[in-house]
Amino acid sequence: MAKMSRDLLFSEYPMFDRIMEERADLCRRVLETALGVPVDEVCNVVAERTVQPRLGSHGVRLDAMVRTKSAVYDVEMQTIARRGIGRRMRYYQGAMDTAMLPPGADYTRLADSYIVFICLQDEFGAGCPVYTFDMACAEDGGVGLGHGFSWVVLNASAWRALPEGGLRGLLRYVATEEVGDDKLAADLAAAVETANEDAAWREEALTMLTIEEDMRAQARFMMEEAREEGLAKGLAEGREKGLAEGLAEGRAEGADKLGALVVQLIDAGRLEDARRAATDAQYREQMIEEFGIG
Repeated sequence: MAKMSRDLLFSEYPMFDRIMEERADLCRRVLETALGVPVDEVCNVVAERTVQPRLGSHGVRLDAMVRTKSAVYDVEMQTIARRGIGRRMRYYQGAMDTAMLPPGADYTRLADSYIVFICLQDEFGAGCPVYTFDMACAEDGGVGLGHGFSWVVLNASAWRALPEGGLRGLLRYVATEEVGDDKLAADLAAAVETANEDAAWREEALTMLTIEEDMRAQARFMMEEAREEGLAKGLAEGREKGLAEGLAEGRAEGADKLGALVVQLIDAGRLEDARRAATDAQYREQMIEEFGIG
């Protein structure tokens, strides 16, 4: 098979993870721009960290887990839409908190934390370039909980809705690779160019991306099969169950389980398992049982 030759984009996870991990200065500036608040000097960045809240539980793969003197951050780059982003963020928050707090430690020792999702698409369909989520008292908005965390989802596709400034420049670069006159975007583009000069790493990263694309193609193919199976079942049993119920059953038994499994395996960094599960029915059932999907 011929080797791939294209350069990686900043928005593709191997490049994003590398820049965030190797360039703490850029990582801090991305966080400051995304959140609109000052960020302390970065002490540590771990890319592709798998966090498992407890033995046997569903692990999560964090793109870039960042620690400063006073806070911890998880910054994620999301190039495709995924269902249930709110529940994903909830689980990520719990996993991060569990990893941060030693046994027996008081809850007051939990550092402030931030989860930032940088998305190429609008996850909520409201057209906002920024979605900020916080907990508030329904009865009295002036009552503060003091929970110490914040969640932000950035919608790069709506960068034009932002006024001129750093966040507009960052999201424009994520969405289009255009630098313009934005200093952060220019520095990110220079770092991306340097990383792409590492030919061995670039080819390995492109191979990993191809594996993921193959898995997702397999998943889409099997989802179509599930729909066709559901349609056929609905037609055959129309008098007893009806078309809609037969179709729903086919989807539930095929597409939903496979889709959930692929997402969980990718989040856990188990790409080879995901690729095998997409084509090997027996192995897929083993993985479904392991992850408790059903």
